Amino acid sequence: MFNFENEMKNVFHILLLLLADASLFAQENVQSKIKYHTEKAQNYLDKEKALGSYYSITEEGIKIFSSAEEKKINKQEFFVPWKELGSFYSIIKNVKPEVLNQIYASGTYTYESCKKYFPVTAPAKNLLNEDQPTSTLPPATLYRYKIAIDPGHIAHNFEMGDLEKKHIIIKGDSINGIKDSIEIAEGMLTYATAILLKEKLESEGAIVFLTRTADKCAFGKTYHQWKKDDLKKAVDSLYKIGEIKSWQKDHFNSSKVKDRDIFRVIFRDLELAKRVELINNFNPDYTVVIHYNVDETNLDWIKTTDKNFNMCFVGGAFMKNDLSTKEKRFEFLRLLITDDLEKSIAISSSVMKSFENELKVPTATTRDAKYIIEGCLPTEANGVYCRNLQLPRYIHSPIVYGETLYQDNFNECKLLSAETDKTKNKRVQQVADAYFKGILNYVNSSPSK
Repeated sequence: MFNFENEMKNVFHILLLLLADASLFAQENVQSKIKYHTEKAQNYLDKEKALGSYYSITEEGIKIFSSAEEKKINKQEFFVPWKELGSFYSIIKNVKPEVLNQIYASGTYTYESCKKYFPVTAPAKNLLNEDQPTSTLPPATLYRYKIAIDPGHIAHNFEMGDLEKKHIIIKGDSINGIKDSIEIAEGMLTYATAILLKEKLESEGAIVFLTRTADKCAFGKTYHQWKKDDLKKAVDSLYKIGEIKSWQKDHFNSSKVKDRDIFRVIFRDLELAKRVELINNFNPDYTVVIHYNVDETNLDWIKTTDKNFNMCFVGGAFMKNDLSTKEKRFEFLRLLITDDLEKSIAISSSVMKSFENELKVPTATTRDAKYIIEGCLPTEANGVYCRNLQLPRYIHSPIVYGETLYQDNFNECKLLSAETDKTKNKRVQQVADAYFKGILNYVNSSPSK
């Protein structure tokens, strides 16, 4: 006989069991998030295991603190609850850095308080791909992908190479086995590589942006024009925010100041920051930073070396003093929460394999350079290292920061010195091709965009 009271008890018990299962699942989900983000911070972000006073990863969520003293009293600078993690990830990916700074300044992220920052979705546009085939042929592999390329340094001649201290001069003589003297400016190599890579990527449908031209820096002018137009304003601004002292302000405003000092102390970091700004405004799917390497033990680069390695850098490996500002602490949090770092490692790994296959140059191990030992954290990908450089720290996209071959290697310097127009240099063409094939292989093996 049907007993209503007993049936209601059974339903109530089932509901309790379902609620208990849901609660247990939620708890397990939180624990898995704690484990994943804790291991990520320890393995990729905290180089010296000295940043624990700046963050906590608990059952509540992720908290960032401005100092050890603030953490002791649990006064967070910024807090993301686990239930808000997904929407915060989305907002990081969809708004400009200046808006992210406003959100971070609010102290706590919730979707309700920050949804006003989500952009209104605009109608889809054919972004500069008017020539994309509309026939039944399959679209190009990189169709509608946005890729930023940063050709490292600014030298378009040997004079600028001297200013940057990225100028190799090896005099020919019978002792070193080089018949004719060799001169190489890295900025000339990186720009030629970027031009060649841009053409290859565009042939596959990509929209490509370069941060500089052959003779102009990221400010859209030569270094000397920048010095004439903007040096005083830059010096005054840096003094106002406390980045330089009074005596430095007077020194850099003096007519006697040397270009090398201006470049090293004032121009270089400001110009890198401009590259970051340009790239983040472009909002790329991937960023490629192109550099050529040298043997750090081969002082002054006036003789050759037998060493020759490839490597790639991604973000991370913050040192104990690298979270000194709110801006830097936000970038630490961004790398912790988003998948930019994971994707950077994956695409860099594909490029590293291509470097090795196409260039026939070995991959650098953790013992092959002092800066790898002292300033990097290894990833699971061979030759890919977390390193807290300015571009990988601040660029808000997956990044490949390539350091190909050693320019001062005995064989490489002879190959790289050929051709005045470096886009016609066979070794430079091989480097561009290696980047291209690595990117293409990664995209082809990844889920469609």
